[in-house]
Amino acid sequence: MAAENYFWQKKEANGNTRLGLNDSGRDDLGKVSFIDVPAVGTKLTNGGKFIAVEAEKAVTDLDSPIDGEITAVNKKVLDQPELLSSSDEKDNWIVEVK
Repeated sequence: MAAENYFWQKKEANGNTRLGLNDSGRDDLGKVSFIDVPAVGTKLTNGGKFIAVEAEKAVTDLDSPIDGEITAVNKKVLDQPELLSSSDEKDNWIVEVK
């Protein structure tokens, strides 16, 4: 599923970029019940495999919107995937990429 429109991107003070689920992604997927995220150190390619989600309206793989290496994973969304339904970027970020 082409998901470049499903993620927000935010440059962090350390120069890395945080990715999270935006309003469009939340609307199309519905409440997320499971998320599978690659480990720190995984290299992402724009348009390549990124995450797998199980949600109210879809069970799907979402492609990465950027190139880079994962430097951090939001462990809270792994344990509580419903945080992705939040519009608060402190809660709904998925990974940080450099």
